[in-house]
Amino acid sequence: MAFDIITWVKKMSKRILISLMTVMVIYSAVVIGIKLFEPDQVNTDDTSFQHASALDYETLRDYTISSGAGVTHFYLFSSVDNTDCIYVENTVLKNAETSTGMNLDDLIEIVDITELERTLTTNRLRADWGVLSYPAFVACHVEYGGIVVDNTLEWNPAQPISTDDVERWLKLNGVYEGYSGAEIIETPPA
Repeated sequence: MAFDIITWVKKMSKRILISLMTVMVIYSAVVIGIKLFEPDQVNTDDTSFQHASALDYETLRDYTISSGAGVTHFYLFSSVDNTDCIYVENTVLKNAETSTGMNLDDLIEIVDITELERTLTTNRLRADWGVLSYPAFVACHVEYGGIVVDNTLEWNPAQPISTDDVERWLKLNGVYEGYSGAEIIETPPA
């Protein structure tokens, strides 16, 4: 009888150990699968073009008017919660800065519209600035105590804003001339 109990304990021990090892392997595979397939998390505070010094939308009108006549402002209406805005800030603006050789973070002021987006009041952009979609670039100036919007460059999902679009917008506003014919290096004929 003692022999049967010892044999039974050995068989059960093997089964328990095999079951435990199977559970450990499955658990490890699940953890590895989760780590491999989890989406990358973007820390927008660290990666955005210049959100640290972004202007508050609620004070933008007073800020713009206080600058006085003769000053042109170049704004980018952007939200840290919007992937299109993050793309424009982190990719398009940085590429435009590289291709133009300009310091765009000194020229273009970012206006944080995150709160408007969170409270679903982005229609204020249309009423206040004539902007229908965002991210949007706006050139404006003060005239007779009021704000005059000179032009806008707005996001269109069918044709997203590109580096070339930003360069054309800068040219339109007279802050970038592009490459002149003298700067183009021609290759000698073969």
